[in-house]
Amino acid sequence: MKKLFWLGIPFLLLAACGTGEADSPGAAPQIEEVKVAFNTDTQADPAKEVLLSVTVTQGDKAVEDADEVVYEVWQSGDRSNSEMIPAEHTEEGIYEAQTSFEEEGLYFMQAHTTARSLHVMPKQEITVGNPDPASIVSDDSDDTQGMDKMEDHSGH
Repeated sequence: MKKLFWLGIPFLLLAACGTGEADSPGAAPQIEEVKVAFNTDTQADPAKEVLLSVTVTQGDKAVEDADEVVYEVWQSGDRSNSEMIPAEHTEEGIYEAQTSFEEEGLYFMQAHTTARSLHVMPKQEITVGNPDPASIVSDDSDDTQGMDKMEDHSGH
C-alpha cells in the first residue's frame, strides 16, 4: 500500500501544477487592440472646408500618444493620385486635419494610424455634393497601397 502511495505522489504534483498559459513563464501579455473611430461626416459640400477627424482608443482609454495619424484621401477610381494629410492631436484621443474636395464625387479617406506598436488603417466613404452615379467607381484598391506614401510622414 505504501508503494502505491509513493508512486501516486508525482501524478498528484503534476496535476496540481495546471496548464494556465497566463501563469506560464515567458507568456506574452495580451495587447489590447487599438481602435480608430471616424468623427467625420459622410456628406460634404464641394469646395468647402471639411474636418477630417478620428478618435483613437485602446480598451476604454483615449490614446493621447499616437506615433502618427495620417489621412489618405482620394476620389473613387483614382487612388494612385491620393493625398496624404498629417493629423494633429487636439484632445482626448482626437486627431484632426482640414481639407476640401473641389469636385462632386465619391471620395475615400483612410486613417493610417500607428499607436503603441500597432498599425490600423480603417477607411470611410465621403459623398461630396450630388455626384452622377455613373461617375462613381468602386474602390477595389488594396488597403496597403498607400503605405509607400507613408515614408514621407514618419517621425512627425
